[in-house]
Amino acid sequence: LLLLLFLLLLQRGAEGSADCGSGAFRSGHDDFVLDTNEAVREGAALLTTESVSADADCETLCCQNPTCNLALLEPRAAGTRTCVLFDCIYKNLFVCRFVNQVGYQSYIRTSVYQKYLQEQGKQAPPIANAGRDAIIQPGETVLLNGSESLALNEAHITTYHWRQLKGDPGLTLEKTDHPDQVRLSNLKPGSYRFQLTVTDSKGQSDDDTVNVLVLNQTLSASYCLAPLKVGPCRAAFPRWRYNVSTRSCEMFTFGGCKSNENNYLSEETCQVACRGVTVSSERSIVLPAAEECGKACGPEQMTCDSGCCLDRSLECDGVSQCSDGSDESDCSELSQTFSQLLGINMNDTKVLCTDAPRTGPCRASHPRWYYDPLDMKCYRFTYGGCDGNMNNFEKEDECNSACQGVTSKNVFSRGIFTRYEKQDEEEGKSGSAALAVILAVAILALLAILGYCLLRRRRRSAATTRSAHTQLAEQDTLVYNSTTKPL
Repeated sequence: LLLLLFLLLLQRGAEGSADCGSGAFRSGHDDFVLDTNEAVREGAALLTTESVSADADCETLCCQNPTCNLALLEPRAAGTRTCVLFDCIYKNLFVCRFVNQVGYQSYIRTSVYQKYLQEQGKQAPPIANAGRDAIIQPGETVLLNGSESLALNEAHITTYHWRQLKGDPGLTLEKTDHPDQVRLSNLKPGSYRFQLTVTDSKGQSDDDTVNVLVLNQTLSASYCLAPLKVGPCRAAFPRWRYNVSTRSCEMFTFGGCKSNENNYLSEETCQVACRGVTVSSERSIVLPAAEECGKACGPEQMTCDSGCCLDRSLECDGVSQCSDGSDESDCSELSQTFSQLLGINMNDTKVLCTDAPRTGPCRASHPRWYYDPLDMKCYRFTYGGCDGNMNNFEKEDECNSACQGVTSKNVFSRGIFTRYEKQDEEEGKSGSAALAVILAVAILALLAILGYCLLRRRRRSAATTRSAHTQLAEQDTLVYNSTTKPL
């Protein structure tokens, strides 16, 4: 029996390894490096760094970390390579972008690549976009938007359908004046998930999900009461944190890695997550401050070298909470690797001109131009007014001037551009078709007029001829009569 159990465990372990190694990741284009500064500014997280002797070991390290979706390999040196792991997803948005740099290599989790980067075919269905994940306090109202969903291949989206997949069913979900939008209210503490299904004019459909986390007292302590943490890295990123003493959100300078939960990209997201939280309301909650031993570690915990568990927010905070000091042992190396990535000389033009156009979740309608390096041409798009990027120009000549010389060789993933309809191209096709119709109608009208004129002229000619014949006949008759009249 013990032997059978041992064999089953081995089999399960082998299956887990196979699942992790076979098809779970795909290689990115060689000689591209992550634009680390911009990625972290947009919410990407540096997870860890480690030296590896084989490239596949870096992929395995990322696969074993459920929050990792990008494994970046630095150029080889002295038989080993530095493997750097990142989480590129921030609130349901892929925020990593890449630029040319010789010697770098990457692996991307396949599920992430398929959702955010994969090139779409000519018969591809629409792309559903359920918007950003949200963190709120109980009693807050949430708007879910599908306005960034895309229809492809000259189709248009005809229906938006929202449904709840997870969470307390007692919430209120109601439609608004916008066909893609629903309003959520009566949300109780817990984790919710919602699915958006969009259907296009060709009958094709696609799904996307979005998460809403409603904080309870325990989670509010982590997201709103955690002390200021700059982290071990030494960059300077503006971030926001909730100060429970002043009951307001305050800006601070974040070093770039190993944050805690009280760390927000904007004042608005900070306020929504922590509005109304006070010391008295969370007085009974004690923040984690020590290792826990004798149990399996959860997803929000790191594993000390001793096997004990520690809350991840305490890693690299300058104080050893693991009894063996392993929570602080790799922090200086992490900071050094981060500084090296930030120190890479980026070509700003290639960076901004290889970003896919971003309409954003707001509902304004600003005509703008973006550069498509696959076609080496600028196209129109409609900017919603917020949450855009730098590939966003007010005039076509500004776009062409800024991005001159940027080509497909500078693009890490073609799929981020093939997802967008070329508005100018479609307008050109429509304009050409309209012009052809107008010309055809004009030609037919001209032919009709010419035909009418010719016909009228022939009728006049015929009438003149008949009149002449009649007069001649009468004259002949008169002559005949006068000459034949008897004397």
